Amino acid sequence: MNLSVVLFFVTNVLAAALLGGKFFKKEDSVFKYFGIGLMFDALAFAMWTIGYVSSAQLLTFVTLGAIAFLVSLVFFLYASLQGVSARLLLTVLGVVGIIAIFFVGRYSVNLAYVSPEGLLFFNLTPLVQMLYIFALSFTFIPLIGLVSSKFQGGYAMLVRYGFIAQLVGGIMLITSKDVQVLYIVGWVIGIIYVVLWATLFFSKKAWLRTN
Repeated sequence: MNLSVVLFFVTNVLAAALLGGKFFKKEDSVFKYFGIGLMFDALAFAMWTIGYVSSAQLLTFVTLGAIAFLVSLVFFLYASLQGVSARLLLTVLGVVGIIAIFFVGRYSVNLAYVSPEGLLFFNLTPLVQMLYIFALSFTFIPLIGLVSSKFQGGYAMLVRYGFIAQLVGGIMLITSKDVQVLYIVGWVIGIIYVVLWATLFFSKKAWLRTN
């Protein structure tokens, strides 16, 4: 077991849960659904943490984490479609697509594993990687712009580029198998999440002029 990996997962669980709860408490519907999505992300990281420390149950908890992650994309999609007349229809189509992605990944011949260095690899096939990256980008990129536009000044930039960095880092974690790259990405993601969490959770000023 690699303690750096455990720290990475635990940090992401706490940051996503706290940020998600903060956004969920706001009256703005975009913030609420974004918050729910983040809390499902926290659940996903919690499942992966349990699987990592309980190697006998690794595949079960990796699957449960994948389900929670895919559910988060549904809420991200719904939030990003605010003001779109076909919002419900597009969300239903998104749900169908996400269910399809789950089953394609579920019955993939590749299985997740922990490397000798103690890193968790989801070991997705190129097709499944492509589907996950497309779904994550399609739902999260529009939402980042929408959420950040509700903040002002430096806080808007922090939210926009902080979550863009999380998105890029997440894609690299899915696709890269280079140990050094994964260590660097893991630390960058962890630090940015802590900065986002510390700023948005404790700073009342950040929310004063949210639209």
